[in-house]
Amino acid sequence: MNAQKLKKMILSLAQDITFLYEEEYACINPWNSQKIEVGYGNKVKIYNDIDEVMTDKFYHGKALEDICETLIIE
Repeated sequence: MNAQKLKKMILSLAQDITFLYEEEYACINPWNSQKIEVGYGNKVKIYNDIDEVMTDKFYHGKALEDICETLIIE
């Protein structure tokens, strides 16, 4: 999945998004466009901007926009 498609999926607010990356589970919970909760392993962050969700190096030092091509979204 490319970054634009994933971003659109998150902003649709239709579902939580889950995936496995480097043997740790992740979940993206979009409450609304200004509150997006992200969990990875045992860490949780809340973002108020989709661009921060995509560019924060939260996944073992990599950003969601950098790893999205390798993810299998459940």
